[in-house]
Amino acid sequence: MFRCIVFLLIVMFSAPVLSSSLDITIITSKTENRQSQGTSFAGITVQPYRPVQRAVELALFESSTLLETLGIKANINQLALDPEKDIKKQLDTLSLTSLAILDLPMDTMVKVANVTNQMKVVAFNVRHSHTHLRESLCLAHLFHAIPSDHMYFDALGQFLVYRGWRKVLLVHGESQRDKDRAQILVNSLEKFGTTIVDQRQFTLSHHPDDRDKNKPEFLTGGVSYDVVAVIDSVKDYGRYLQYSARSARPIVGDVGLTPKSWHFALERYGAPQLNERYRSFKGGEPLGPQVAMTDAEFAAWSVVKLVTNSLNTRAPGNELELMAVLTDPASQVDLYKGTRGSIRQWNNQLRQPILLAAPDAVIAIAPMPRFLHQKHYVDTLGLDEPESQCQLR
Repeated sequence: MFRCIVFLLIVMFSAPVLSSSLDITIITSKTENRQSQGTSFAGITVQPYRPVQRAVELALFESSTLLETLGIKANINQLALDPEKDIKKQLDTLSLTSLAILDLPMDTMVKVANVTNQMKVVAFNVRHSHTHLRESLCLAHLFHAIPSDHMYFDALGQFLVYRGWRKVLLVHGESQRDKDRAQILVNSLEKFGTTIVDQRQFTLSHHPDDRDKNKPEFLTGGVSYDVVAVIDSVKDYGRYLQYSARSARPIVGDVGLTPKSWHFALERYGAPQLNERYRSFKGGEPLGPQVAMTDAEFAAWSVVKLVTNSLNTRAPGNELELMAVLTDPASQVDLYKGTRGSIRQWNNQLRQPILLAAPDAVIAIAPMPRFLHQKHYVDTLGLDEPESQCQLR
């Protein structure tokens, strides 16, 4: 008995002494029309938009025992901003020790991220996969939990090479966003050894002169290919290509086989249990069997789990220093995808596997076999440290 008491005292007094609270602030926009939006990778509308709060609350619920053991009380706050007013003034109420989750439209998010970076408040982008946020913006206190366009498209490129589908017909929209993403896809495909047999652009115009050239049979004819890759950010035209292409070939990209960070049909690594916890969380009538966290929700869930799972990696101290936790190479999180997630030190991106999913099934998980990296095999997805313009640490 005496030895047991001594042991308990040693454990109690050797445990890290952390701050008494973990303050999480979900920052949203007052003017955003959430009813008409959707979320998924790279801005594609695939399902009604859902705020990320449910996912944040789920992550805290799953971490409640650990937080209680460490004596940490978690608080979730909401801060709705008016983008037409002074952003800095509105953020004055934000605690400097808060973990800010930016659930905002792109333009507002960039403004907020610049201010929170000046305040040295840790902020997470959970919605936007745009490259410039990780490269040209490159803020020390801005982290990215949602995968980048490069990560999504590298996963797709690896899958095509793995299956031997090396001749790709690329079809994309006329918006600047579609053109930018199409170029990223080209870079990814060429990096892994595929051939772009042709690039063709469709238009959403209803002008009579555009009707014939927008027909899927015309747009996908006259060339030999193994697969059609579609870049259509608004997902208006691409949905008609799956059964209308000139040649009977797979359709990938924004329709058909799509790279995603989460999916309801993932059946390994404890993912079904996580999906069930999400559907039944908060009691009441559970969500439907094909409902899962969106990529933005999964990103927000990952943020909280990364922080709470990594609290024991820091040295004992009197305060919970989020930057110390997140920049510690030992900080990791189980993402239920077979490989733990961690922060890339050069650009604050959460590294993670990417799912290659059809509407009702997960077909593969990238990185694919035989794609190797000298340090971390998941870093075959996205801009590696030597390729990145952003070099934070």
